[in-house]
Amino acid sequence: MILIKKIWAVAVTTLMLSSLYAQTTPLRVVSYNIFNGFDFGKDTLRQQKTAQWLNHQSPDIVGLQELCDYSTDRLAREAQGWGHEYSVLLKTKGYSVGLTANRPIQVIERMTNGLWHGMLHCEVAGLHVFVAHLSPDDYQIRGREIDTLLSRLEPIATAGKSYLVLGDFNAHSPFDADLDSQRPKLLESYRMSDAKSNVYNHLNDSYFDYGVMSKLLAFGLIDVCARFVQHDRRYTYPASILIGSYRKNTQHVVDTRERLDYIMASPDLARKCVSAEIGNGEGTDLLSDHFPVIADFSR
Repeated sequence: MILIKKIWAVAVTTLMLSSLYAQTTPLRVVSYNIFNGFDFGKDTLRQQKTAQWLNHQSPDIVGLQELCDYSTDRLAREAQGWGHEYSVLLKTKGYSVGLTANRPIQVIERMTNGLWHGMLHCEVAGLHVFVAHLSPDDYQIRGREIDTLLSRLEPIATAGKSYLVLGDFNAHSPFDADLDSQRPKLLESYRMSDAKSNVYNHLNDSYFDYGVMSKLLAFGLIDVCARFVQHDRRYTYPASILIGSYRKNTQHVVDTRERLDYIMASPDLARKCVSAEIGNGEGTDLLSDHFPVIADFSR
């Protein structure tokens, strides 16, 4: 009888501690552009290392971009590598985006019409989550894409619901303007690129465009990394993996650093953000050309 009581006491204590842990452990969100779907599925070693890195992060929600040559089965299989049983893919052609989670995902809308790569709108863990990958070539196209996103977001915000907008926006934030002014070689590279095109303009009047991110900020979205990441560490691209192809050497990588990837939160959710970081250390330098963005929210 005494033994039974002891077993019962241990069981109750374990349940109480598990419940307390679940309530106090932050909700971790990761956004990651994985660089051409790990070379369209051929670079299995890089995929495995990325899965290991994600698994080590213990994320609850992961938004992914550049899911090239992905099927729903492939995404589901890879998501299990970081402990996620649920996953959603936007499309199976071109540069797709996706969402994985450790709890059920409800698809609200797959948006592709009139969009460069497309966007995914889902609900998971009581949050509306938008995964976006905006045009890499033209600031005006990016602006129209953000208008489309905000048209979907407005009724959600009006209803007082919590939401996240994350992904690769290919756009600069006004919070980083001082940093941009210290990167003349980055600006020059964009000017040269625009000069070669008769159709697209990445720059606005030959300078960095801040209109896209300003629209999100004006709507009321909060840039969590701007609050937690020191300005000199606030870059998400490029990584050293590009040396030998799109970058000449390490100095070329440093000279062209910029922040293109974001996690943006509704004001109520931003107040619950306990930490945010950009994983631009050595551990991710050869996993992708972009660095991941991570944010933790109290539950």
